[in-house]
Amino acid sequence: MKPRLIVFIPILLILISCSTKAELNADKTKNRSELSRGASYEVESRNYSKDEINITYPKLVHLANDTKEDEINELIQEEAVKIIEFYSLEEGNLDVDYRVTFKSNDFLSIQYLGSFFSKGAAHPLNIFYTSNIDLKKAVKVKLSDLLEINEAFVEKFKRGNYKSYDDNLDLQEEGVMDELWSVYSDEDLLNYFQQADETGRINESGTFSYLTQDSIGVSISIPHALGDHLEMEISFADLGGNIKKDSFLYF
Repeated sequence: MKPRLIVFIPILLILISCSTKAELNADKTKNRSELSRGASYEVESRNYSKDEINITYPKLVHLANDTKEDEINELIQEEAVKIIEFYSLEEGNLDVDYRVTFKSNDFLSIQYLGSFFSKGAAHPLNIFYTSNIDLKKAVKVKLSDLLEINEAFVEKFKRGNYKSYDDNLDLQEEGVMDELWSVYSDEDLLNYFQQADETGRINESGTFSYLTQDSIGVSISIPHALGDHLEMEISFADLGGNIKKDSFLYF
């Protein structure tokens, strides 16, 4: 890393360490808030709990396509708990909650936010992953299913709207965004986006995507001292020719 970025790391590490687990839990209700586009079904919460693992995830009820309801809910649960495989060799506490960021009769987008506190570690790791579900087909959707991943998209990502997941953390305000883009080459980012939305060791870059009412969000892993993950959102209007014609986003 370049010297200027290193200068900011101790400052940001202090800010991040001040965010308590109590504050995370206090935000859980807010984190489940939904953006809905004419969806006729409801979302309920379910919980997977075992030993030091606690994962809360959504369950859909009263789907119009009720023949797919069980299949879709099994897929949601499977995707939610896949993260356990990634930390299966480490001893510690894993705590994850969810937020629905986009909800329609055709599509569901879910963010999972949480922490993993490894035994003996000074600070927890901040966790972020997502699930995008095609509700008509009951299948998982990846970033590459929705968009053409190319150099133009890399530039749009870097010019996107930065979204902080923590009130005590703002990389843009701290002035480190340009330095981050100098650390990650365009080729690196291109590879990350092509691997996006795999939960497991195949996606070592920790790259995930999600939808909102007017944007696509993409998350990448960054150094722990800077928050562990970074989210940028690109509006549909700015995506232009990157939206695939066979994607439901194309209109």
